[in-house]
Amino acid sequence: MMERLWVKLTGAFALVILAGVAVTVVLARQGAATQFSHFMLGNQMLRPENLQEVLADYYQHAGSWEEADAYLDQIVLAASSGGMMSGMMGEMMGIYQSRIRVVDPRGVVVADTEGSPGETLLPVLVERGWPVTVDGQQVGTLIIDGVMMQMDNGQAQSLLAGVTRAVLIAGLIAGLVALILAALLIRQITRPLTALSLASRRIAQGDLTARVPVYRRDELGQVASTFNQMVAALQSQENLRRQLVADVAHELRTPLSGIQGTVEALQDGVFPLTPENLTPIHQQVTMLNRLVEDLRTLAQAESGQLTLERGPLSLEELAAAQVAAHLPRAQQEGVELRLHVSGPLPLVWGDGQRLAQVLGNLLANALRHTPSGGQVQVRLRPVGDGVELAVLDTGEGIPAPDLPHIFDRFYRGDRSRSRATGGSGLGLSIARQLVEAHGGRIWAESPPPGQDRGSGFYVWLPRSQKPDRRIDQRVSRNGIEEQTGGEG
Repeated sequence: MMERLWVKLTGAFALVILAGVAVTVVLARQGAATQFSHFMLGNQMLRPENLQEVLADYYQHAGSWEEADAYLDQIVLAASSGGMMSGMMGEMMGIYQSRIRVVDPRGVVVADTEGSPGETLLPVLVERGWPVTVDGQQVGTLIIDGVMMQMDNGQAQSLLAGVTRAVLIAGLIAGLVALILAALLIRQITRPLTALSLASRRIAQGDLTARVPVYRRDELGQVASTFNQMVAALQSQENLRRQLVADVAHELRTPLSGIQGTVEALQDGVFPLTPENLTPIHQQVTMLNRLVEDLRTLAQAESGQLTLERGPLSLEELAAAQVAAHLPRAQQEGVELRLHVSGPLPLVWGDGQRLAQVLGNLLANALRHTPSGGQVQVRLRPVGDGVELAVLDTGEGIPAPDLPHIFDRFYRGDRSRSRATGGSGLGLSIARQLVEAHGGRIWAESPPPGQDRGSGFYVWLPRSQKPDRRIDQRVSRNGIEEQTGGEG
């Protein structure tokens, strides 16, 4: 219980409040006691003890009180704490808040600030004064007339205790109100933290649907919103992981089932063991090898383990080679395949083998999507500080809902990308990883601008900044990290 944040905060506020109340009470009591021990004469703040000492010194030097009344103003000035200038100002203004009288041991007034010595005071008034002693013997009494100074010691202590009690009660009430307000404030702080803690426990137990309600826009609200975004990303990654496992299992099941069925037929004598009957097994094994290789390439690219042999590269030469390689298939399927280059192109800094893999995948997809009599065009043109490569076809196109997902692993938005046509569902995912590893971008549009049907895949690659050097580089998630160097 003591480890809870709201308990610690409440305890801290309570200690601060109690310390404030204690300091207030002590200072108030000390101030009141100080006021009781002072009195005002003119604009001078005097302490009776100081005046007692000065009167004792005067008597010791004069030997009597005969001329005390004539020197009383100088005696008061000597006992004051305001200095000579303040004393002179007080005398000039003639303002007296208290009346000072000095009486001898018989009770006769020998000095009076109001100028009427010779009066005999009652013993009860003399008893409430301050004795003036010289060498241990009382030679007179100092009497100060004023509301405060007329209290006896018991009355002063009683009043001081009342002031202390009133200040203490007022401080405790103020502290209680402050503590209640602090508790409300602490509750506003700890409630979202408690919700955050509960949601974290649910996530730790595997419930990625947990979310924290966001009721505010301050720092705590920002933390809750960021937490929800993090959980959403974790949930998305978990869904992708599960989908990947399911997709891989699904992709492996079909060729393995075909191999198993063919082998069992050969074992049972249903098919004779001939090269023709072994051909389906070879085809299925080839498909498995291609799928495993694609998975390995994708895993290396995503984990930063794919090595790129980068150097100055002409995309025009690369595109011409790929078009020539796919031309026989295009002619066989009755599709027109053309290469169009706009203007002089700068060199790009890339891995020719990997970029050929990207373009080859895009051309294979375009030919697969385009029916006989259609057209596939590879277009190159300089765009900005780089080169744009586009593969445009006049096929059936890509439905709008499928466009945001076509670069996902194993995504097949239409039947033309089914396993029967030879696609593994990983080609576009690998293409995206390779293009991004080169610092470029890849995207798709359907239909392309200027066409009423078909689809277009676009790749933009930055121009080469190091035309005279070839290096081995390793793809990382944050960019390209140079590994080894050498002259190309």
